[in-house]
Amino acid sequence: MNRQHRRLAGECADLRERLADTEERVEQLQNTLQAVAREAGIASVTHPCRRCEQSLLLVRDGRIYCPSCRYGRSV
Repeated sequence: MNRQHRRLAGECADLRERLADTEERVEQLQNTLQAVAREAGIASVTHPCRRCEQSLLLVRDGRIYCPSCRYGRSV
């Protein structure tokens, strides 16, 4: 049991490290996406699209739209 416990503890430590790395990467990507959106004239990047759940919604020129499924409406 002790060997199995050590193995599981090691796997948990590895998963915690991978999760921390992934969270850091997601934050970097969010910051980059916001900067690219500003440069492209997009007012903001909002929450996930409720229709397709494949992309974040974008706000531009008084409209909110999904670049994946093309759902859109006025704000």
